Amino acid sequence: MLSVNRRRSDRWRVWAPVSCLVLALLLAGIAVSLTRRQAPLPVSSRVAVRAALQNPAARHALAGSRGARTRTVRLDARDDEVDFYIGGQIVAQVEVTVGGHVVAAADNRIARVPYGDWIAYQPALLVVLCALFVLMTAVTPWRRLRNFDVAACLSLVVGVVLFQHLYLAASLLAALPGLAYLLLRCVLKALGPAREPTAATPLFTTLTPGLDPAHRIKWLRGLLFVLALVFVMVGVSSTEPLDVIYAAMAGATRLIHGVLPYGHMPAGIVHGDTYPILTYALYAPVALVAPVNSLWDGVDAGLMVAVLAALIAAWAVFRSIVGRRSGRPPELEEAGLRAALAWLAFPPLLITASTGTTDVALGAMLAIGVLLWRRPAACSAVLALAGWFKLAPFALLPLGLAPLRGRRLAGALAAVAAVSVPLLGLLVVLGGMRGPVDMVHAVSFQFGRDSLQSIWDALGIDRFQPLGEAGALGLVAVAVTRLWREPELARDRTRMAALMAGILIAVQLAASYWAFLYLAWVVPLVCFSLLADGLTVGETSWRTASARAGREPVPAPLAP
Repeated sequence: MLSVNRRRSDRWRVWAPVSCLVLALLLAGIAVSLTRRQAPLPVSSRVAVRAALQNPAARHALAGSRGARTRTVRLDARDDEVDFYIGGQIVAQVEVTVGGHVVAAADNRIARVPYGDWIAYQPALLVVLCALFVLMTAVTPWRRLRNFDVAACLSLVVGVVLFQHLYLAASLLAALPGLAYLLLRCVLKALGPAREPTAATPLFTTLTPGLDPAHRIKWLRGLLFVLALVFVMVGVSSTEPLDVIYAAMAGATRLIHGVLPYGHMPAGIVHGDTYPILTYALYAPVALVAPVNSLWDGVDAGLMVAVLAALIAAWAVFRSIVGRRSGRPPELEEAGLRAALAWLAFPPLLITASTGTTDVALGAMLAIGVLLWRRPAACSAVLALAGWFKLAPFALLPLGLAPLRGRRLAGALAAVAAVSVPLLGLLVVLGGMRGPVDMVHAVSFQFGRDSLQSIWDALGIDRFQPLGEAGALGLVAVAVTRLWREPELARDRTRMAALMAGILIAVQLAASYWAFLYLAWVVPLVCFSLLADGLTVGETSWRTASARAGREPVPAPLAP
């Protein structure tokens, strides 16, 4: 009885500070939500709408239409955006600056797709990719939790189709249930009690009863090769690259000429300097070959980077499952190939890669981070680099540090410093002591901008967004405390991949801007943690199975 009371007392001493922290964050979020005030429009709505209606693109989009409505949102301290709706569809968008001058206008009725290659949006191709995704991830019998995970992932395709036709609010609301389910599922997978996997057979195996594992592997390799070719052909031939790739390439071009991109972007690339310095440094080698100085320059090289990043992420998912040892059973290689194919077959990924966005590169970094999870220093370095590339992965760095002790913790911290100090040095060398300040000032735009692509705005509760931000921080605090208290949890790489995915989804939902492009951060982690075979995934499971078969002894668990 005394030992039970002592354990309860120890548990309370650990969780009491965390509970107080989470409660304080939630109360702070409520307070900020209640006192939050919208920044005033730089151009009054009446003036902005009147200027927009004089633009030829807006007039063409509204020709013959009745009942159109407008909405004016603040872009920054100088510009408004006027959006024209017919029903729930945005048919025209006009940017108006101080003085009532139109800066840019888009007639969405003449645009085939918002961005990316139109081929990637084709219904037939989406259906084929959805079928392939199900074939690689679903299991039999059908009444398995794994199939709910598959359905949740595929539900996100609905939002992509709605976004293609610029039903913006509807697309965000359609994505919300799937994201909320995956958030809950990943957190429970990571921090919930361990459970024995329920017996199930991969759907691909069920549908190919006449093939032995060696022949199934050949088929899977062939599918992987074909899908890789599709990515190259569709991705590189894209006719509608996203403005993000222009910003990354133009900033990289400035960088190789010895100029920081912050405050020095070419005209027409609006707010292209709102990314951390590694975004531009990573594209600098590409910019040496294909510099970008305006929106008229080609970004085919940047599109190729996105395609290569998708293929590298597939390789990282495969390697995370099969390991590097020779003599592995064919079932393990088959599971790795199916997980890699699931990542590439996820329908929004092909669209995302065809935009050239940097989000695919971030997904590859995170997949490599999972691959290196058992090497704390290397993993911490990759997560730090990902944070310097896009800010969100900095929320994952404490997860890798929390279970470490002594020399391993010191090595991980040294690795973080080893990748951070040169980047800070680059800022100082090119921009002086104001270089880091200029970067922080430019990046801070992302935290203060208004956007229609916000789940909070779509729900009509945007003033409560700080409450979501507090919840995301609270989840990080709970996860870090749990890993510090129970470092043995970090030995399970599957759990940690799920936890990383859950925290990234929480960060995305809490943000003031969300796009389906951000799914590229999460899906490789989900493919490894939720959609791969639990009986064969990971080195430990394979070694245990091998030991049972008398092949080798089971080694002691790896220290976190």
